[in-house]
Amino acid sequence: MDKNQQPKIRALRRLVLAHITFQQVIAACDFLISHDSDEQAQFYGIFFSGICVSYMRPFMSAEQIGPLPSDYSTFPHNPEHAQTHEDLKNGRNWAYAHNSPAHAAGLLADARRQEEQKKIRLVVHSSGISFNPPEVTWPKSRLHAIVLLCRFQIEHVERELSDLIKHLRADKNYEDGEYIIGETFP
Repeated sequence: MDKNQQPKIRALRRLVLAHITFQQVIAACDFLISHDSDEQAQFYGIFFSGICVSYMRPFMSAEQIGPLPSDYSTFPHNPEHAQTHEDLKNGRNWAYAHNSPAHAAGLLADARRQEEQKKIRLVVHSSGISFNPPEVTWPKSRLHAIVLLCRFQIEHVERELSDLIKHLRADKNYEDGEYIIGETFP
């Protein structure tokens, strides 16, 4: 592979992985939206954890491919996307990756729920002790905003992917089939 193409190949890998990740986040949100449950369901918190961590993955420095460019993190014409992106970033950082209950509680809109979120409950039973740790959950209605943000990100990725693939193909003709980025493509 030509050394001059290496940065473009890394960019192509980064964009393809981001595209897949955003599709997975949409699938997780669609599952929760269509599932007959609410934020208090036992699996909801862990699912939402996965949504936050997964969404933010393309923005983190990844082995040998790097993060998405900063223009994927700014939304000057869509404050709702900006807020959703920021909430997912904070959810990943405070609630799921670094477990800061005080910061995580701030993600919840309802002030009463924010105070409840900070409490860790110890429950004494005749058969022993159990715990009810704080679980950060967002209203199910916020899932639609995440889906819209991921669709927006996918459109952005697809524009860049198209241009990059066109550039890397140059005058080469590829027949129908599967190619491995960095090996058989370009």
